[in-house]
Amino acid sequence: MKKIFSYLCILASIIFCEENFDYHLHLYSINRLSDGNVIKIPFRLADIDFNHKGNDLDVISRISFEYKPKYSDFYLESNSPEEFYIDLRELYARWYFDNSDFSVGKQIHTWGSVDQNSPLDNASPYDYYYIFSVGTEQKIGSFSGAYNYYSQNNTIGFVFSPIHHTNRLPLGNDDFPIELPVTPNPNLIKNVDSEVELGAYIKHSFDSGDITLSYYKGNDRVYNLSGVNVFTNEQSTVFANIDTVFTFRETDVIGLGATFIHDLITIRFDYGMFHTKDPNSSVERLRPDMLNGTALDDLWYQVGATHAFEEEVYYDQLMLQLDKVGDNSRMLLGLFDYNIKDYNAEYLAAVDIPGVEADVNPKDYFYPGLGAPIAILAERALMYQYQVNLGDNKNTELMIKGVHDLNDSGFLTEIGSIFSLSDDLDLHIYLNNIEGDSRQDDEYRFNQMKDFSHFRLELEYFF
Repeated sequence: MKKIFSYLCILASIIFCEENFDYHLHLYSINRLSDGNVIKIPFRLADIDFNHKGNDLDVISRISFEYKPKYSDFYLESNSPEEFYIDLRELYARWYFDNSDFSVGKQIHTWGSVDQNSPLDNASPYDYYYIFSVGTEQKIGSFSGAYNYYSQNNTIGFVFSPIHHTNRLPLGNDDFPIELPVTPNPNLIKNVDSEVELGAYIKHSFDSGDITLSYYKGNDRVYNLSGVNVFTNEQSTVFANIDTVFTFRETDVIGLGATFIHDLITIRFDYGMFHTKDPNSSVERLRPDMLNGTALDDLWYQVGATHAFEEEVYYDQLMLQLDKVGDNSRMLLGLFDYNIKDYNAEYLAAVDIPGVEADVNPKDYFYPGLGAPIAILAERALMYQYQVNLGDNKNTELMIKGVHDLNDSGFLTEIGSIFSLSDDLDLHIYLNNIEGDSRQDDEYRFNQMKDFSHFRLELEYFF
């Protein structure tokens, strides 16, 4: 039924938006790792935009065709054998009024003052397979409504969604370089009690920039450890089994962003204060149908050993960006900083039951479920990007960009070029190198990523 609905939405977008459309096609893409093997991760083959423009109504849609290698799962599980996937990335309508606009449907929201990795950009989830892309290519549309009101130099905006959307997470069955510490069976994840998410912001613009105050309330985009239960067999006190419970925390974000424009440089920053809390004061439940992927017989039942971690955490994130634009070039520097200000949880000491060994510090598994996606790589990082256009017709673009961990020595660097072969055809060539830190173990993100150094060749056609 979900697939039929997607096809109907695609058909509707073609029927109602046929007045204006753009077609963007990746004709060919070769991605090879440093060892010469082809990278086995999803990538988009084509994007098609269908847009209907009216006097007071726009209908906007974007469809992507993605190649999905076998064993590359879209969510926590996938039974589809198909290797090509049609993704309705956006389909929404926007009405315009005298001093406001309202949009509803599946849409990608972009909040924050900085270009990328804003701690305040939480209204739409992220697709981690495209985390090294730019702009909305990183994001997934959310079923939501948005309203913006404009009054002289001020803008007031609201966003609302009745559905909890999660990030698209790689599961370790492909060549994506980052793995999560735990990939649970979906039965082990406890559903959120309230899926409603909402946010609001007010922006004031002035001659040399703007300043924005925002608030967002939602559920985390990434599952986290919530507690454990112990199941045992009534015929035996020697063997027992652990039921690990995962959930999505409730998180509030208060944000401050600003842009200051000078003749020589533009300064942007976003700062977010986060309060996240596990809503489960108890994780006691009947045993799941599956536990760690293995079916349990009816003799197993839950005993009195149950423990909820009841995490409550205050953390903040800052993204500072310096941007200098020349006639034919652009230089960008970014500084990211993430700190846990206060962490509270009910620690789990060793469980005193024969056959069970459990001594868990939940802080070791804590991960921010809202905020800047770069937090998965480093707590403090320096980012840079420089691009220049060459040639009489500016038909060649050279670029270099990178990310350096400021706490340790891991880094990522990529050099590339884009050649405009014609008005409709571009050739992309990229060389990516990632280095880890020998002082860190295999859990260090850049150590996980270093074998992902690769060469990438793409051919793009527009019509």
